[in-house]
Amino acid sequence: MILTMTHTGVVVTDMQRSLEFYRDVLGLEIERDFELEGDFITRMTNYPSTRIHIIYLGREDLNHSLELIQYMSPEGEPVPPRELKQIGATHVGFVTDDMDALYNELSANGATFVNPPATRSDATPGQAMKGCYVQDPDGNWLEFAERAPV
Repeated sequence: MILTMTHTGVVVTDMQRSLEFYRDVLGLEIERDFELEGDFITRMTNYPSTRIHIIYLGREDLNHSLELIQYMSPEGEPVPPRELKQIGATHVGFVTDDMDALYNELSANGATFVNPPATRSDATPGQAMKGCYVQDPDGNWLEFAERAPV
């Protein structure tokens, strides 16, 4: 039934602030940027007169995109940040080639980490040998992993 996975969507409060984080700090590239309104999205979300701003971000490979969604109408409502262990908490996973440099750069830009990168010495090729969790400006969880060399 399922043919492929295309994207992971996260709702944000301020598109510009989120772009500064995902594009300018993490280095993701804008793939598409548009607003959507009308009957289709109103029926799909079941919110009257829905209007949303969507930006898809990714890398050159186009394998999977991160979809940032800002509800313009009706306006999104903030929720308390979720703990990693809470049912319904989600995260988006990224692979990096230099966890320490990424951690230092994100820390310098005010990112909120659970803790410094954890390391494991028994990682086999392709497994995470360093990893950490961080929250984006809206409290969405991101996981970063540096894999052991193949």
